[in-house]
Amino acid sequence: MVEIGDTVARVKVVNMVCLPFNISCGFSKNCERGLTGFCLTLNPATAYGYAGMGPYSGGQAEYLRVPYGDVNCLVLPDDAGEKENDYVMLTDIFPAGYESTELAGVKPGETLVVYGAGPVGLMAAYSAFIKGASKIMVVDRLPDRLKLAEKIGPIPIDYSKESPVEQVLKLTGGEGADPGCECAGCQAHDSEGNEEPNPTINQLVRSVKPTGGIGVIGVFVPEDRKASDKLEKKGQIAFDLGLFFSKGLQMGSGQASVKKYNRYLCNLIHEGKAKPSFIVSHQLPLKEAPDAYNTSTRPRTGIYALRPAANTFVQQGDECREHHKRAVYDNQHGPSTKGASCRS
Repeated sequence: MVEIGDTVARVKVVNMVCLPFNISCGFSKNCERGLTGFCLTLNPATAYGYAGMGPYSGGQAEYLRVPYGDVNCLVLPDDAGEKENDYVMLTDIFPAGYESTELAGVKPGETLVVYGAGPVGLMAAYSAFIKGASKIMVVDRLPDRLKLAEKIGPIPIDYSKESPVEQVLKLTGGEGADPGCECAGCQAHDSEGNEEPNPTINQLVRSVKPTGGIGVIGVFVPEDRKASDKLEKKGQIAFDLGLFFSKGLQMGSGQASVKKYNRYLCNLIHEGKAKPSFIVSHQLPLKEAPDAYNTSTRPRTGIYALRPAANTFVQQGDECREHHKRAVYDNQHGPSTKGASCRS
């Protein structure tokens, strides 16, 4: 932290903080219900650098301006420096994975299937273990992801070798999983590696037992003009609604309301009950981020942690509203001359 606004009361320059990827005011009706991913003050929901979600620049930057600082900054414990790679997971993927299990309704002793073994899918499986699930299956086709999933306990299922639905049914005595989590989204791939928006959600419908729950945390967007699928271009998919209805399934979806969970997950890390940094395979300085994102110059395997300097300016109250208006103006008309904006 390098500077705080005049009306920020709780957060101090000496603090090390963790920020949700999405921004909330803390006092809208949804925020008061814990649904900070759907803040009504910043409607539509706003996030750092997230396509279609407001004018704010991305958070992978040397400096970041934080609106509503007292609300959005989670002040970390004294071991923050020692466990930095664990606490950074509280910005997004750990709460997102945890929320997918909440949306699915995971209960202790249940059997869960997770489609997608990327960072969020792995966090969903990890969260399910924390919540006491008795058996967890993780579905993907990439060997390095499945190997890492198996390392933390779930049963890996390679859908490129056999129908994932058949494998889930075999592992559950023909019943199917109690609930399931969709952690792949509209950029899922078929067994041949071709992008296809609907296989995971439809396979989940067939993999979950009647009256079970499905938690969708994988990203689906209102439109994607560059998508190859005609329906996906319009934010639509071919969904097995008839089977979903006939099985009496329930579904919860949406981006994670990070602040609903990050304090409690932070406590688990602090007390040594959770170590989400197990997914990190490489650590890079921020300046090397472009190369890390370039799939032609980096290995396909592994998960990267970027390490920028901890430089943050936080705001509160009226100055946030003014900055939000200015950011919207800049996004629509080009940069204004009304003071500082995010450096990214």
